[in-house]
Amino acid sequence: MAKDLVGPGRSAQPVPLLPLHAAGHHRGGGLAWRALGAGWRIDYRADMVLQHPRTDPARHTTYYRLTARNRVWPAKRHLPAAIVPVHLTSWTLYTLLRRPPLSGLEAWWSGFFEGVRTPYPPRRPMRWSTVWRMAKLGRPPVF
Repeated sequence: MAKDLVGPGRSAQPVPLLPLHAAGHHRGGGLAWRALGAGWRIDYRADMVLQHPRTDPARHTTYYRLTARNRVWPAKRHLPAAIVPVHLTSWTLYTLLRRPPLSGLEAWWSGFFEGVRTPYPPRRPMRWSTVWRMAKLGRPPVF
């Protein structure tokens, strides 16, 4: 799914950048969360097609490790503390339902705990009003 920022509202603030060591490893979710929190309006575009080579990223166990770690980091940084365990639990259940191969699952758990253990630059949890806006958009941050 592609996420496209469609423009700031009147009270929009600049969207904070990611730390350099993490910038290339995150999906649009963290950016979307920060943009909403800064007053931007988001248009979720599941119908948008991105042009890149069609390869299966799951062919490498690194994919599973980085996917898990990169799900934990933005949750730790951007979600209100009460939502973090709900978000990570629901995402873990979703991952288990997808039944990745054993090597992928081992790498996934490694990345998950790496994300939990590794300190991430300062917590800037979104406001509860942002959580509500996301829920109204049909994208509550619990998954």
